[in-house]
Amino acid sequence: MQYVYISYPDDDYAFAHRLVEDLQAVGYAVFVDAVSDVGTVSWAAETRHAIRACGVVLMILSPADGRRTGIRHEGILANRLQKPLIVLLRSAGELPRYLQNAAAADFSGDYPPAFEQLRSLLPSALTLLTASDPLPRRRPRRPPHLPNRRRRRLVWVVWWLLLVSVCIVGGIAFGVIPV
Repeated sequence: MQYVYISYPDDDYAFAHRLVEDLQAVGYAVFVDAVSDVGTVSWAAETRHAIRACGVVLMILSPADGRRTGIRHEGILANRLQKPLIVLLRSAGELPRYLQNAAAADFSGDYPPAFEQLRSLLPSALTLLTASDPLPRRRPRRPPHLPNRRRRRLVWVVWWLLLVSVCIVGGIAFGVIPV
């Protein structure tokens, strides 16, 4: 099962949750509101996980209001994971470069026609609900175990001591180091 991921600025909370209710009313599963504060490490991890598992990303954006924290992270990640990306425009203005190829729905005017435009851009709810989960997350590489690190360090020290002792013995044997 895949869902619709919604990204929105704090000042559009009421609009975003109206959109969530309307999408759920027509059968979509929706993810909204990461638990952590925007911009924190835990927020970034939650966002990565949610975008990786979603079927489509909706980004509520008001270009006239300027930048907002987190949107670049979400937009670039959605592009990298090749997720369908739809920008819901709340005002006129230019989109950031990383959103130039995204589909757009104009929500600056009346809501009902804009919502119908959005529904025409979205894959069907049934398609998302019956879609298999996206590729599993790659497991992060584990750092070497502490005993392995110690063993490598010990080998380094032994080799270093062996090299120094060979140099000293050679120096004594060839008369470079007087005894």
